[in-house]
Amino acid sequence: MNSSFTLESAPHDLGVTATGRIMKILILTLIPALLVNIYFYGFGVLINVLLSLVACLVTEGGMLRLRKRHLNLLWRDNSAAVTAVILGLTLPQLLPWHLTVIGSVFAIALVKHAFGGLGQNVFNPAMAAFVFLLISSPVQMTSYVSPVPENWEHLTLSRSAQAIFGSADLRDSVRRETHDAILESLVMPRDKREYFKLADSFTGPTFLTDVMHERPAKANPEASVQGWTEGARGTGDLPWLFIGHISTSLAFLLGGIILMVFRVIDWRIPVSFLTVSGGLFTVFWAVSPDAFLAPVWHLIFGATVFGAFYIMTDPVTAVPKPQGAWIFGATVAVIFVIIRNLGGYPDAMAFSVLLGNAAAPLISILTRRREFGAGYSPEVLHQHD
Repeated sequence: MNSSFTLESAPHDLGVTATGRIMKILILTLIPALLVNIYFYGFGVLINVLLSLVACLVTEGGMLRLRKRHLNLLWRDNSAAVTAVILGLTLPQLLPWHLTVIGSVFAIALVKHAFGGLGQNVFNPAMAAFVFLLISSPVQMTSYVSPVPENWEHLTLSRSAQAIFGSADLRDSVRRETHDAILESLVMPRDKREYFKLADSFTGPTFLTDVMHERPAKANPEASVQGWTEGARGTGDLPWLFIGHISTSLAFLLGGIILMVFRVIDWRIPVSFLTVSGGLFTVFWAVSPDAFLAPVWHLIFGATVFGAFYIMTDPVTAVPKPQGAWIFGATVAVIFVIIRNLGGYPDAMAFSVLLGNAAAPLISILTRRREFGAGYSPEVLHQHD
């Protein structure tokens, strides 16, 4: 009798098996990172997460009804909630509300359920939605809030809501008020513009975007990444720009370690990704230190740590097998380094993960484990009788 099933050798249970439990642990480990983001970036992060959560759950329920599936899957697997939290954390903190809703609907309806629902989607829903919004609304998607300690006192819940749900004029007014309040609260020695680039606006392109535009050019050979970072650090203490990103990365790292301890994610994927990407970033920096950032800055800025532990390790779109996990992590790392150093998008996590997702089925096939006894001739087996 012909069978369409693919046989896999044991063990099949490598840790936590309940999907709902896995997703709950993922959400719980993201709470410290969410609090750190609120502290440095204001309550816009929380509004984005809640808005995306509502949109994802409503879309999930609607798609389940259209597919004639039980609505109890909403709270049984919690996958839509995880997509919402991850997407909400990656979006700009004051992104207009309709873009967050559009991205959430796109993630659940087109990226997840159009492929058959949980376990069938090829691409990571949150990253596919992020790329969709980035391509369709590049200006709004590249305007992030600069990290400032106690920013939740400036970008309060009401002020953040006005910027997110209000008109363009109201949004500009809120930005000006918040900008002035931040400058008055900060005690900064020497030159403010050199110490912290907040004089023009508290929202704008990320650090990686600024560095990319400061790469040496033939018309301006004196411009260098190293000189830019030294100017950004200033002559006083470590600026809030760096402290905020370091704190956020440490929060994601803490959550990632917890996930590895509880065996919720495969440790091989983040280890492979961080090792290979760190090595390649070191090579680029060693060859041309004036043109490329040192590896430590790539680790701190952008979604490097977040992506390594929470995005790449998605059990549906990654490679679950041990050998394949190493290859998958290395593949995403190579793409990540190429796009970030040589491409047009400085924070290349979303693009590299999606391209890695596309390669995951092939990696899974090439690293398929051999069933017991397969590949041996009868003569060889009889020799051991």
